[in-house]
Amino acid sequence: MTTRRAAQSMFLLGSALAALVVPVSAQTAFPPLATPDALACAPRLAPSESTPVGVVLGAPDVPLRELFAQGDAVLLNVGRADGVSVGAQFFTRRSEAPVDPAWRARGIRVLRTSGWLRAVEVDEHAALAVVERTCTEVRRGDQLAPLQWPAAVSMGPAGTVGYDDPATVLFGGGGRTMLGPGQFLVIDQGADRQIVPGQRLTIFRASPRGPQDPVTQLGEGVAMLVAATSATVQVIRTREPILIGDLVAAHR
Repeated sequence: MTTRRAAQSMFLLGSALAALVVPVSAQTAFPPLATPDALACAPRLAPSESTPVGVVLGAPDVPLRELFAQGDAVLLNVGRADGVSVGAQFFTRRSEAPVDPAWRARGIRVLRTSGWLRAVEVDEHAALAVVERTCTEVRRGDQLAPLQWPAAVSMGPAGTVGYDDPATVLFGGGGRTMLGPGQFLVIDQGADRQIVPGQRLTIFRASPRGPQDPVTQLGEGVAMLVAATSATVQVIRTREPILIGDLVAAHR
């Protein structure tokens, strides 16, 4: 029985890896780039310091309710005194620890967008809102952020790959540790390294024998959301599964 379970586990792992890797010869076209709606749900690197607009207090009828879905009503701790009016929209977000313990030890945090909502009733210091869309479940205590839609991104041309100053893959969307085409990952370089939305990127792994040996190219991606010191990247093709800690070089 143990042998059978082990064989089943190996089969499932092999199936998962196969789903992440498509032969380059078969990748005649890149997957479509994410729409602004999909980008709104994409993972980001949480800033070291931030001041939320407000928070989700809970349900108006069940104060201790924790989770909310599309169409649910929630109470907010902001109102007219904070400049909120009927129709105001907010993203709901929370900061979470990444899967990799090494990044947790360094204080790296994932900024997860759980959804967005719209205020339907507003008092002086509170508001009733309806969840319009969820990326994952909205939770009591989620922080509010002004709703500013990401711009649509067009993929730039391929260029010369610079391997001398690579970024590092910090984490993947949804807590994934192996990534394939169409999925998101976050790197530790952004506008500080002149990365711009639409820029092509090569994802690679350095040789364990040292810089004198060739790198292993794993795939390609496109910078979709760019912050000061980080960027959210959409993977557009892979030769091998991309792992946390792999390296990313920009096309110039």
